[in-house]
Amino acid sequence: MENQLQGKPRILCLHGFRTSAEILKKLIGKWPETVLGRLDLVFLDAPFPARGKSDVEGLFDPPY
Repeated sequence: MENQLQGKPRILCLHGFRTSAEILKKLIGKWPETVLGRLDLVFLDAPFPARGKSDVEGLFDPPY
């Protein structure tokens, strides 16, 4: 337990509507290494895909 308190903060990263964990990971990956190196980022996908057109079509590959 004591080691967990001294480690990096774990951050749950939730993507937006009609996007994905992979898309969010690519976007956050552009942050400076001085920030990323201090965080334990966890990316999750929603359990069900959204239907309809995504605002990121043409910018990122599916699934959304």
